[in-house]
Amino acid sequence: MPISTINIGTIANDGTGDDLREAFIKVNNNFAELAAQTPEATTVINRLADTASRKGLFFTKNVNELQFKVLEAGTNVSFSSSNDKITINSSGVVSILVFGDAGPNITIGSTGVLELFGTGGTETTVLANGTTVQIESLLSNESTPTLSATLTAAGNDIVGVDVLQGQNVQSLIYGIDVRDRNSLIGFDMGEITLDPAGNETIQNLLDYFFYQNPIDMGTFLAANNDNLDQGAI
Repeated sequence: MPISTINIGTIANDGTGDDLREAFIKVNNNFAELAAQTPEATTVINRLADTASRKGLFFTKNVNELQFKVLEAGTNVSFSSSNDKITINSSGVVSILVFGDAGPNITIGSTGVLELFGTGGTETTVLANGTTVQIESLLSNESTPTLSATLTAAGNDIVGVDVLQGQNVQSLIYGIDVRDRNSLIGFDMGEITLDPAGNETIQNLLDYFFYQNPIDMGTFLAANNDNLDQGAI
């Protein structure tokens, strides 16, 4: 039954309002309506349970007072509010754009994870400060190092070589060009012609030695047909 309203007229004692009997009937009816209603029990809970990444705002109910938690800005976080909303602002890292030497570029959002790891002879180490990643690439870390382009020593020495193998090694040996045979044998004496016909030309001491000291290999005789009897078997 709805609550009844007592008509009090326009002005006092103008005869247009409810009489005393009618007015108190409405009062009794209103009290009866209130008595018939079930007392209200207010219950407040957070819609979702608390987790490591989510917290509810409701704290507790104290008699007729509802108590809520206070939002407190952390590192790189600030709040702005209006009549109907609270905005959480972050001045920290929103996204990271990663460029690679090869392959597609990637964008990592604020909740993404950037992984750095080395392959081959490249090693990555997180330093003790926890904010610096050291990337080290050394040939000594490679098990089978290979070159994909020309290696330029830029005038520096390569030392400690055990065996040097190559199809075409272009270098001076102790400052000597090994392609010049005369520089290895001795010195250039110019051309010496030993006979007027010009059949013998000497350009170094080794040629001169062989010319002056011919080697006698003996006489080659004609082949003979000789039989050798080794007895009976």
